[in-house]
Amino acid sequence: MHIIIINAAAGSGKAVKIFKSIQKDPSFKEKQCRSFLTEYRGHAEKIAAQVAEIYHEKIDSVMVIGGDGTLHEVMNGLNKYPGIPVAFLPAGSGNDFARGIGTKLRALSLFQSIIKSPKKKLFHPGIYQVNASKKAQRYFMNSLGFGIDAAVVRAAEQARYKYILGKLGIGSLRYALVFMQVLRSFVPMEVELEIDGRVLRYNRAFMVTVANHPYYGGGMKVAPHANASSRELGVIVVQDIPKWKTLLMFLTVYTGKHVWMKEVHQYKGNNITIRSNRPMLFQVDGETGKCQSCEMKKSHVKRPVLHA
Repeated sequence: MHIIIINAAAGSGKAVKIFKSIQKDPSFKEKQCRSFLTEYRGHAEKIAAQVAEIYHEKIDSVMVIGGDGTLHEVMNGLNKYPGIPVAFLPAGSGNDFARGIGTKLRALSLFQSIIKSPKKKLFHPGIYQVNASKKAQRYFMNSLGFGIDAAVVRAAEQARYKYILGKLGIGSLRYALVFMQVLRSFVPMEVELEIDGRVLRYNRAFMVTVANHPYYGGGMKVAPHANASSRELGVIVVQDIPKWKTLLMFLTVYTGKHVWMKEVHQYKGNNITIRSNRPMLFQVDGETGKCQSCEMKKSHVKRPVLHA
């Protein structure tokens, strides 16, 4: 049995179009595919948890048709059943996890390949916990970003032209558009960063990103040294950079060349903590929030992902 979870809002309707094309494929009925459409933010996580609880012994895979945020929810919903394979059929505006694991096929072709001859890749997702919370730790697939990237993600979600760009198939362009808006009012952060016991302090941090693989923001190669198969997380810190120079950084981040700039610092680590004396805006797999501290590490449990 294959479970398909569709975020109906993803890609300004793109996810629903992909699902309709998959429904017409003969394999959909032959392989007993069951589908569920999300109705609100967080719904994918509840659906994944419920179907895993009921059908975990019968599930061949859980397929996600949506964006990185939908995948984030599903992976957290399956936290009690980490052995259930997940397949990501990209239909969002960013789809960075697909880039991170090397997925190149379009969603329908990917579905057909996974049904007929799936390939399994094992990777270590990231784990994070904000404000030393007593709540259960959560998984992240792509990255956590603190500072300007989080501000850009939040502004991009609120942008009025988001739907129009999505319809035109250039949804990731909105990150570039809002970057210029956010830059004018952004105030650098004062943070303390601890990486495997080593403490680093930055008085004017422009951004701090902890990454499971290189990509975020619709193809920006923010952490070129990060690897989803590694036991270490990649860390990027941009410190005290002149605002005029951020434009150069933004242009070069798509190729990963921004790491050559003197204001950009690269690290790797197994256990990472960021702290600040005031609330920080952060984004995790494209979803935003606020915290004053966050602990991050790689999960020791490998999660199976199906690809072609």
